[in-house]
Amino acid sequence: MLQVTQELAQAIVTRMMKVIGYNVNVMDEHGYIIASGDKKRLHQKHEGAVIAIERKGRFEVYPEDVTRLVGVQAGTNLIIQFQNEIVGVIGITGDPREVTKYGELVKMTAEMFLEQSYLLEQAKLDKRLREDFLLSIIHSEQQNVTLWKEQARRLQIDLSIKRVAVVIELMDKGISDDRAYTTLRQMVGLLETRDTIEMMAIKNSKQIVLVKESRHYRDEEAICEGVEQILSLLKNQLITPIKISVGKAFSGAEGLRHCYESAQDTLIAGKAMAPELTVYYYDDFINETLMVSVQDSWKSDEMIKVYKNLINLDKSGELQQTLQAYMIEEGELHRVAKRLIIHRNTLRYRLQRIHDITGKDPKRISDLISLQFAMWLYKLKTE
Repeated sequence: MLQVTQELAQAIVTRMMKVIGYNVNVMDEHGYIIASGDKKRLHQKHEGAVIAIERKGRFEVYPEDVTRLVGVQAGTNLIIQFQNEIVGVIGITGDPREVTKYGELVKMTAEMFLEQSYLLEQAKLDKRLREDFLLSIIHSEQQNVTLWKEQARRLQIDLSIKRVAVVIELMDKGISDDRAYTTLRQMVGLLETRDTIEMMAIKNSKQIVLVKESRHYRDEEAICEGVEQILSLLKNQLITPIKISVGKAFSGAEGLRHCYESAQDTLIAGKAMAPELTVYYYDDFINETLMVSVQDSWKSDEMIKVYKNLINLDKSGELQQTLQAYMIEEGELHRVAKRLIIHRNTLRYRLQRIHDITGKDPKRISDLISLQFAMWLYKLKTE
């Protein structure tokens, strides 16, 4: 059964006294006064309220009845109901012949307050449960699909819908954990106003993870509508610098885990490969994200050695710049030379130098892929 809190009861009293101009009391389901315009009456048992509860309706106290009843003054008392259960009594102090006309108005207002309070609490509870659900998916070391499906059912989350995860990370390295959490809570408060966000949680002192239905499609190199609005909202509140990553869309219980993992890997890859950008999309870093899962292995260390050799013998950085341009222009020598503003013979010389140093020939596809992977892994390691 819903309990009328003292805080809610006092809000009802304050509101109704301004409207009707008479003292108002609110009693709990046992008849004790928990809120009143007359503070001296708090915590007293109101016999008129007890009788109203017993009668499941209204009880009026006339001036001549005051002396024979305990804790009462003249007035009218009506039960407050929520979902067909009596949860309290509301009383108006005064001659019943004067105040009874306000009874139904006061009762209706009190019950409306209760309904609003209940809906608000249910919304808060739903938010907390969704937050816990998301965190359980993020932090779980193993996939527990059966449990996730049951939790989703209870929360009325339709798992057949494709969703994407978005990771937002604070980039101010000098900020304390306390200040960071304060900022993250501010961000959550702002983002909660967006109806499209289904779940959101603070993952750690630097990151927020949110999940939303996959609705927006973007042209290449464009920021999709939802992310642009989030970015604008946070910038307007001076919450910068930040990085945002958008993962791949998935459906299903295990898909929620994949949504998060793809967004997190995209953020890691994006920061390493394109630190100048603010927003990263999985679709733009598909190959790079493959490297995230293997970066902490001996195979990765062996491959990185190839690129380290190039760095150690390329003090000016021109060979690294040449290799990157060669990859961007997909090996088209004319376009590479034009991008670097060098003669094609100079380009050929540099490519040969890369071959000599690394043992990998950029003009061979398999060797170029090895160089590409080695460069990505090096950037991930040193980000």
